[in-house]
Amino acid sequence: MAGLSFCNAIGVVLLAVLAFPLCYTFIPPQVHEVKGKCAVVTGASTGIGVQIAHVLASEGISKLVITARSKEKLDAVAANITKHYPKTQVFAEKSDVSKPEDRTALAETVAKTFGSCPTTLVNNAGVESFLHMELQSAKPKIDQMIDINIRGLIHLTNDFLPMLIKSGGHIVNIASLAGKMPGIGVNVYSATKFAVIGFSLNLRADMRHRKLDVSVHCVMPGIVKEAGMADDMGKQIGLPLESITDLAGFSRPIDTANAVVEAIKYDHPELIVNSLPVWPLIAIHSIFPRWFDFTFELPLPSVERLNAWFDKVTDYQSQK
Repeated sequence: MAGLSFCNAIGVVLLAVLAFPLCYTFIPPQVHEVKGKCAVVTGASTGIGVQIAHVLASEGISKLVITARSKEKLDAVAANITKHYPKTQVFAEKSDVSKPEDRTALAETVAKTFGSCPTTLVNNAGVESFLHMELQSAKPKIDQMIDINIRGLIHLTNDFLPMLIKSGGHIVNIASLAGKMPGIGVNVYSATKFAVIGFSLNLRADMRHRKLDVSVHCVMPGIVKEAGMADDMGKQIGLPLESITDLAGFSRPIDTANAVVEAIKYDHPELIVNSLPVWPLIAIHSIFPRWFDFTFELPLPSVERLNAWFDKVTDYQSQK
């Protein structure tokens, strides 16, 4: 009986020790507000970026700068946001995050437009390509993904940091589940998203250590339905995303947009956006790195469909 009582006491102590981190992680308090603040969203002419801009406006963002490489598409997005959320001032600025001169000009424009308004920078601009690494013709696509997805993101963040440190605010980096788990044919894209996640977590730690009023968050959508390259590729090859989402799950642009707001309000370091819970898989892979070697070889219809989808998309994209 004494032994049992001792074990019970140990169990109570462990629960007490774990109670705070568990509650703080899964039931966090709201510590920030979006309403009345200012925001910049890159890659805002299509897909996820459009939804992020709309949701921020719906939350009461005071001033909103949307950027992308297509001014025509940006103007249409800005007009639509203004129509639905007239209290939000929307500015459409053509900018290519891979170009140093564009990044510098954007930061200067935003500083003049926002003044001392606390700013949220949403680094959403990105490109994706399914590649067979051994194909020489893929090199321009490799450089483009590196230049936009990670080099441009880091440099733009650095350009905005003086303003953010002075007025306070948030940096939200849009990564991907491809930056957490291995896949097929997304070698370089996955590498850039692993880098985005690492950059986000380390910059967040740096800001907190130095007690600067800048919080950094990373949002990681899974396979995106309704918009984006994967959705387009599935339609072009005749294998829609619905054929693989039973195993891999999916996300929608609106889900990622809502996650951006949630990350800011509740100060989440990172949020995964997916219809299926994947944290157990990530945890298993972290402990047993060879686990996915076994998983991709399972003779299950869902696994075979997933492998077939990625093989066909990769073959199609690599031949373009």
